[in-house]
Amino acid sequence: MRVLFPFLRLFKQAKFVLFLGLVLMITGLAASIGLLTVSGWFLAATAIAGVGSLFNFFYPSASVRGLAIGRTVARYFEKIVTHDATFRVLAKLRVAVFSKIIPLSPAVLNRYRNSDLLNRLVADVDTLDSLYLRLIAPFISAICVILFLTIGLSLFNRYLALFIGATLLCLLLIVPSLFYYLGTTFGERLTQSRAAYRTQFVEFIQAQAELLLFDAERPLKQQLTRTEQQWQAYQQRETNLAGLSTALLLFANGLIVAITLWFAATADFAQPDYKAAFVALFAFAALAAFEILMPLGAAFLHIGQVVASAQRVSELMNQAPLVHFDGTKTLEKNTALGNTALDIEIRDLEFCYPERQEAALNRLTLDIKAGKKIAVLGKTGSGKSTLLQLLVRNYDPQQGQILFAGEPIQAYSEQSLRQAVCFLTQRVHVFSDTLRNNLQIAAAQEICDERMIEILRQVGLSNLLEQEQGLDLWLGDGGRPLSGGEQRRLGLARVLLNNAPILLLDEPTEGLDRETERQILRLILAHSENKTLVMVTHRLTAIEQFDQLCIIDNSRLIEQGTYAELIAKENGFFKQLAARIE
Repeated sequence: MRVLFPFLRLFKQAKFVLFLGLVLMITGLAASIGLLTVSGWFLAATAIAGVGSLFNFFYPSASVRGLAIGRTVARYFEKIVTHDATFRVLAKLRVAVFSKIIPLSPAVLNRYRNSDLLNRLVADVDTLDSLYLRLIAPFISAICVILFLTIGLSLFNRYLALFIGATLLCLLLIVPSLFYYLGTTFGERLTQSRAAYRTQFVEFIQAQAELLLFDAERPLKQQLTRTEQQWQAYQQRETNLAGLSTALLLFANGLIVAITLWFAATADFAQPDYKAAFVALFAFAALAAFEILMPLGAAFLHIGQVVASAQRVSELMNQAPLVHFDGTKTLEKNTALGNTALDIEIRDLEFCYPERQEAALNRLTLDIKAGKKIAVLGKTGSGKSTLLQLLVRNYDPQQGQILFAGEPIQAYSEQSLRQAVCFLTQRVHVFSDTLRNNLQIAAAQEICDERMIEILRQVGLSNLLEQEQGLDLWLGDGGRPLSGGEQRRLGLARVLLNNAPILLLDEPTEGLDRETERQILRLILAHSENKTLVMVTHRLTAIEQFDQLCIIDNSRLIEQGTYAELIAKENGFFKQLAARIE
């Protein structure tokens, strides 16, 4: 239960509205019980009075009408106020969760599947709305209304009032506690099976094309069906217990009404002539009072799920980022006037990924002069992409340091580093948005349409402009209308629209044919004429145009130099690589 405390503190941000909702809930509940109680007394008293007796029916009838209207109005506004306040709290919670997970990217978030992150951010946060709407507010309302009911009934007979009040309080403690215990036995498993089903379902939908292509749809669909059946089994168990709670409360209700009738029949009241009316009053009060308890049994079944969801969200929020951006220096001040060259110095760099033992980089030392063009070559898994990840501080090395303009990379603010470095990863993300907005993210300032059109034509995406929508073409989730090569060229278009002084490109021509590759490399080299370029590649097209080649193998820098130097080196790794590729 302690895991819920941080989420309960969020209610302070809307405490007035939540308190107003609680007051309206108490008012509506009290009006509902009062309506049935007064109606029972009024009907019985009217029957006893008869036609020829004097009986003031104006006040009771007005009370009945007032309570009916008051109940409707109170419940209407209670639903509006409580749901609006709850949604506002959930919105703040989502913002809080999102602000916590942003610094975790990508080092920590790589441990989670994207669909699992989505499920925690949406479904698990949604489950937490039960805290106020179904648990806290109804429980506090029940206590208050039971006290008010006991005080009101004691004006007529305090012994019967105490019996009804004490019985309701006992049931208020026993029934929710019982079903809380029963719910916790499977609540966590229900939440986990729900999360597993939604995760598998999202991945199943996203991978439909590949599954159909490789005829792998059936086994995954069977696995999804098994997960769904497990989830439904827990839901069936929850439904059975909810039905049991309703049955127990109905049985207790009938029992208390019968006992109330028994004792009320022999009780003394201030007006003996209307004794039967007071018997009806207490009987209907006991009957109506169970409206207080009826929702609580089933609601407390959900505490196990609420706690499990809170644990899943807290697990994500409590993760510590591996990289802390607490520097204050800006690269713009060092380079804007050209006083200091933006050299990159790498000294004795050692790094291994979290939860792995093998080194991704081992004692790597490298100098990259400002404005130079560096090509990094090597086998798959040798550490080339890792070097770029460290240069943008997605990770921090375990040993060694990286210097930008003579200062440790940790000394710079995140914004300054992001503005100075343009990083193209192997996987180009295409947002579910227009072509224009997918290009606009390349620069902080507004990019004119003419410039976008020019770049798209240069990278060979003029076919997209031939569509009727032009730059307003909707690319869809993950860029489904685009081929792999078109997505790669869209990423290159972003690079050409970016004015950062440092370009880091990871396999920018992967998946492109030779002619297109040469064209793209010409664009890249022209764009980076006055910039620093570090390009990871395993292809040798136009490799002689780079100022320096760096060969990485088994996490180590084994060769570096110009193309002419390395190709002339007898038994050199690069020469062997070039001969093998040719």
